[in-house]
Amino acid sequence: MKVSKIILGLFILIAAFFFIPPTAFCQTEKLGIISYTPPKGMKKSVQENVVGFSELNQTTGTFCIITLYGATVSSGTPTTDFTTGWNNLAVKNLNAKTNPETETQSADGWTIIAGASAVDSDGIKGAAFLTVISGFGKTVNILAVFNDQSYMSQIAAFVSGIDLDKTSIPDNPPTTANTAAYDSNGKLIIPLPTRQLTVADFAGEWGEDAKRLSTTYVYRSSGAYAGSDNLAFQSKMTITEKGGYFNDFFAIQNGKKILENTNGKISVNGRVFSIIQSSTQKFVIRGWLELPDMTIMILCGPLYDEDIARHLNNSEQGANLNNVWVRKK
Repeated sequence: MKVSKIILGLFILIAAFFFIPPTAFCQTEKLGIISYTPPKGMKKSVQENVVGFSELNQTTGTFCIITLYGATVSSGTPTTDFTTGWNNLAVKNLNAKTNPETETQSADGWTIIAGASAVDSDGIKGAAFLTVISGFGKTVNILAVFNDQSYMSQIAAFVSGIDLDKTSIPDNPPTTANTAAYDSNGKLIIPLPTRQLTVADFAGEWGEDAKRLSTTYVYRSSGAYAGSDNLAFQSKMTITEKGGYFNDFFAIQNGKKILENTNGKISVNGRVFSIIQSSTQKFVIRGWLELPDMTIMILCGPLYDEDIARHLNNSEQGANLNNVWVRKK
């Protein structure tokens, strides 16, 4: 598939679909300010502020995955919104090239930028087509990954069917004051992020709250004391603007000092924060507070893939796995 032809073909199809009466489509659904029409015949999956659709033909090996990301706060510049979306969704996850061919359109106060690139991730080859819609302080990402041109009409129909409700967006969106707030018990409130965090947001040196574990062992037969294990540990993490990750780990176990230095990279998808080393650890971001002298983040995990959804939707789930990271300015 030639990427330039994909972009041209999809934009021609999208333009054509705008002239089809809405009654030609199925029932629309909502994701925040977004109204969309589910692609017919595709399997649907839902996470927090993300809706995905997929189809795989076991006989031919062709596939198509369309992911709609809910509206987040815009950077204020459509080109920056596109670059951020492309780097986070296509480059880091799919090994797409960093400077894709793009096309731009504007309509009704919104700016639409679309770009495409060949991708080759874990042996899966195809094309990635990202559409980023920006305006009124918001931005929306729609990513399609496919390996056969027969899916182009479905992708075009889905993108052209997107409708954004600008009436629900305040003329002057409130900004979050960088001041500390406390609950009735005097505990500092660490709210959820108010925008989509990018890899660059994590750049800097972080310290994780120190932990102490103490385990007492007893003999199963008699219940008599059989010893104990004491561990106190703390981590200092450094993250670069491009996502490089370095961890300086210090611990004392039963009086013995332990020093470990590891490295890898990080990624962020919605509120899922991943540390990628020899294996991948995934966390749910449960808090993000930027104060004048520091940034505080709460991560829940590490978690298995099947556990992420319920930890996203239930703030009390797995509270014992919450970790507090602090970055001083």
